[in-house]
Amino acid sequence: MALVVWSFHGAPASVSAAEQKPEVQRLFQSGAYEQTVEAAGEGDPASSYLAAQALLKLERTEQAVAVFTRLRGSDQPAWRLTAESGQALAANDTGRAVELARRATEAGADNPFAFYQLGLAASKATDWGTAGAALTKAIELKPDLAYAHYYGALVQQRLRQLPQAAQHFEAFLRLAPDAPERQAVQAIMRSLK
Repeated sequence: MALVVWSFHGAPASVSAAEQKPEVQRLFQSGAYEQTVEAAGEGDPASSYLAAQALLKLERTEQAVAVFTRLRGSDQPAWRLTAESGQALAANDTGRAVELARRATEAGADNPFAFYQLGLAASKATDWGTAGAALTKAIELKPDLAYAHYYGALVQQRLRQLPQAAQHFEAFLRLAPDAPERQAVQAIMRSLK
């Protein structure tokens, strides 16, 4: 995983690029999408990616595509391909989105957001096996990525793997207690028991 070195009070600190702005992930997972975009600014790739996802949830596709375009300027191939996949998915070109995300995971086998993007794209293409495997890998790489658990649970439901779906939903509720999907997930959990 790429590391960025910052100087804090004169002491260098290594910070994973995927975790540079934890408040962005927290805001995204709580449904504070406008604040997610503001907090992300034009910062690290992970924060920019989450800002684009927040804009998609706000149905502001053009702005999301603009953020993905900026992210395509990354010097890291995995981020460029992940952003390009995000653009393709926003344009409903699921086949291209899946292929680009698959290439992103090959270019950055340690990038959880590349796997998350593959999970989203494969889900939209109704390729549940690929989606499930990609989301599982995203969770393995970044266990606190609540929406990987959420979408993983939905995929497991589709595959009729209800105990696994319940585990992912429980993780989602634990990681994102203020998520807008909370009540719907709680209702689903009641029906799974």
